Amino acid sequence: MLPLPELDDRDFKEIVDESKKAIPKLSPQWTDENYHDPGVTFIELFAWLAEMQQYYLNRITVKNELKFLKLMGARPNDAAPAKADVTFAGVSRELYLPKGTKLSASGQPFETAEPLLLVAAQIEKIIVFSDADSVDSTSSDSNKGVSYYAFGREAKKGSRFYVGFDRELPLGRSLSLTIKLYEDYPVPRGAAEDDDKDFVPPARVSWKYYGSASADPGTAPGWLPLLVLRDETAHLSRGGRILFQVPTSMKTVKIHPANDKSRFWICCTVEEEGYELSPRLDRILMNTVSAVQGETLSEVVSFSSSGQPDMIFEAGGNLPLYGDCEVQVRDEEDGWRYWKAAGDLSILNSKDSGYMLERNMTEKKVIIKFGNGLCGAIPPRGRDNIRLIAHLPSFAGKRFAGISSGLPHQIFDTSVPGIIPSGFKLQVGEKKAGSDEFIWRDWEMVDDFDASKPGDFHFALNSETGELSFGDNERGMIPPRAAQANICLVSCRTGGGKRGNVKENEINMIVGQADELRAITVTNYYHAAGGTGKESLEDAKRRVRRQLKRQFRAVSCQDFEEIAKTTPGLRVAKVKAIPLFEMGLKDYPQNKAPAQVTVVVVPYGESKKPVPSKGFLETVRRHLDKHRLITTEVHVVPPQYIEVTVHAAVVTAPNTKIDSQKIVQALDRLFQPVEQPDGSKGWPFGRAVSKGDIYGAINHIIGVEYIKDLWLDAQGTGIRKTQSGDIQIPPFGLVYSGEHKIEIVSRTDI
Repeated sequence: MLPLPELDDRDFKEIVDESKKAIPKLSPQWTDENYHDPGVTFIELFAWLAEMQQYYLNRITVKNELKFLKLMGARPNDAAPAKADVTFAGVSRELYLPKGTKLSASGQPFETAEPLLLVAAQIEKIIVFSDADSVDSTSSDSNKGVSYYAFGREAKKGSRFYVGFDRELPLGRSLSLTIKLYEDYPVPRGAAEDDDKDFVPPARVSWKYYGSASADPGTAPGWLPLLVLRDETAHLSRGGRILFQVPTSMKTVKIHPANDKSRFWICCTVEEEGYELSPRLDRILMNTVSAVQGETLSEVVSFSSSGQPDMIFEAGGNLPLYGDCEVQVRDEEDGWRYWKAAGDLSILNSKDSGYMLERNMTEKKVIIKFGNGLCGAIPPRGRDNIRLIAHLPSFAGKRFAGISSGLPHQIFDTSVPGIIPSGFKLQVGEKKAGSDEFIWRDWEMVDDFDASKPGDFHFALNSETGELSFGDNERGMIPPRAAQANICLVSCRTGGGKRGNVKENEINMIVGQADELRAITVTNYYHAAGGTGKESLEDAKRRVRRQLKRQFRAVSCQDFEEIAKTTPGLRVAKVKAIPLFEMGLKDYPQNKAPAQVTVVVVPYGESKKPVPSKGFLETVRRHLDKHRLITTEVHVVPPQYIEVTVHAAVVTAPNTKIDSQKIVQALDRLFQPVEQPDGSKGWPFGRAVSKGDIYGAINHIIGVEYIKDLWLDAQGTGIRKTQSGDIQIPPFGLVYSGEHKIEIVSRTDI
C-alpha cells in the first residue's frame, strides 16, 4: 500500500484538551469544565468530527488535490525559461540577425527573442549635462556596479545626456538602444502587468540627433528629432529598449568635456520634469537583444490569403532560413493539406497545389510564391489559412510521434523531454476518403479530459516527460486509426528550469551560423533570470493560499491601501485611505462626503519630502479604478507636507557633553515622512504633533536630564495650533523637519 500523508496527528483526547485550555482566554465566564456541562459535550462532539475529518483528509491522493486546485481555478505552473540580454561585439559592417539565432552558455541553448540589426558604430562617450555641471560619465558606464544620474540629481527640465558614436548610424533603419537602470532601491516596483496601458510616465523626454535636415551642403546642421518607434523605458522611468530611426544624415560635432575629437551624437532631454527618483543609468548598450533559454525544434508562421493570383509572402527567423520548410493550406472544412514545393511555378497546371520557396540570405528572409490559377492553384481566401512549418533537420524523425491504433486512452512518447506547453501545436492526420492524401487537423491541448465531450479534438501533454495522451470517445475523441504515422508535432520548443539562470558572461557562443558571424562575439553582461522548473504541488498550494489573501476588490480602507501599494511599475512608499472624505471638505470627520474615498500616496524618493508626479497619481488612480466598487468615487492626492520646527532648551547632566546636532538628528528621525532603511518609522498621516512626542525623543538621549523649555512652530496648509502648543494637521498631512533650534545647558550652570 502506498504511504499516505499525515495531515494532522492529533487524536480525540488532544483536541479536547487543547479546546479546554482555550476556554479561559476565549470565554472567561465559562468556569464549569466538568463532563456534565453541555458546552463540554459540544467540545467532545466537534472533536470527534474533527478527528473523523482528519482521517478522511489523510486519504486524499495527489490526484484529488490536483482536482481541488482545479476547482479553485488553479494548477501547478509549468516550467519557465530564463531570459537575459545579450550584446554582440566585433561588428565590422551592418548585419541582420534573425529572430531565433542560436546561442550557447556552457551547453545550455539560448535563442534571440527578436530580430536585430547589428551596426558597426560603437559608443565612445557619454556626457551628462545638468544645471550643475557637464560630466563625462563614460568610465562609469563601462564599469559594472557603478551607476550615474542620467540628468543629474534633480532631473530638471532641460537636463540631458549625450551618447557619442565613432561613426554615423545607418539611415532609415530600425535601431535599438538598450537602457539599463539602477533598480536596487529599498522599495521595489509593483509587479508589472502584461498590459501596461494604464501606466502614465512621471516625466517626458525627447530624443534628438545632430545632423542635417537636408542633403544640401549649404544647410546648417543642428539638433533634429529622432523617429522613436517604440519606447519600452516609458520616458526613462524604467529599464528597456528604445527602438528608433535616424531620418537624415548625421554630422559630427564636439561636445564639452569630450573635446578630443568630433563625434556623431544623439541626445535625450527632459522636456517635462516630474521624476520621483532621478533616473540612474547602469549601462547603455548597442547591438543588444533579449535571449531566451531553450531550443525551438519546430515553429509555425501563419499568413492570410486574399484569394488573388500570384500571392507572395515573406517570413523571417532562424528556422525558416536554415531549417527544413513545408507549407500547409487550410481547406473550407478546417482541414490542413500539405502543398508541394516546385522549383518553377510555370510547369504546374491549374489544379496543382504547389508553391515556390526562395531564401534571400542577404536580407535574411524566406519568400513563398503561389500560382495564378493557370500555372498553379490559388489558395482559397481566408484568415491565417496558410502556414509555413519550419523545423530543424535533426527533428525531422521526431516530428511524428506515432501511429494511432484507433483505441481509447492512447499514449505516445515524443522522446522530447522538457517541452514548453506555451505555443505547442499538434496535428492528427486522417486519410481523405477515396484518396491516399492525408488531411490534418489541429487538436487542442487540455490539462485533463474532465470537461471534454465525445467530439472534442483534445489531447493532454506531460511537458516533463514529453508524453501525449488522448481520450476515449466519451471524454475527448480518439485519433483515427491509420497505417502510417499520423500524430505530428508542428510547433515545439524545449527549455525551462533553473539551469538556465546562468551567470554573467556565460552566454558566449553563437551556434551553427554563417561565416559572416564568425568574427562576432557575444556575451551577457547581466545574469539570466526567470528560469523555473515545474511547480510542485506543495508550492502550488502555498501560492493559492497567498492569492486567496490578496485583495482584488477595494471595499475597506485597508483594501484601498493594500491595492495602491501594489500599483504596477511604481514604488509606493506610503498610502493612507481616508473614507467619506474629499479635498476641500471642512470640519472632517464631523462633515462627511458620501461614497467618496480619498487615497493619499507617497512615492519612494531620495528627497526630504517625496512628492508624486501627475503621472504617478494618475497611474494609482487607474489601478484603483479597476478594483473599486461601482458606487465609490476614488480620489488620489499627494500628501500635504507640514514643516515642524522645534525650539528647545535642554538641560544635561553634570560633566556630560552633548552636541545639539545629536538632538537634531533624533528629531529628524522622529519627523520622517516615510519609513527609513535605518529602522526609523515614518510619521502617521494626520497625526497631531504633540510636545509629548518631542519630550520622549529627546529624553531617550543618554545624558539628558530634562527639557527646560519647549515650543513648536509649523508651516503648511490646514494646520491649527492648540492652546497647549500642539500642532493639529489635516488628515492627509505629513510632517518633516525644519531648522530646529536647540540650546544645550548643563545643570551645573543653572
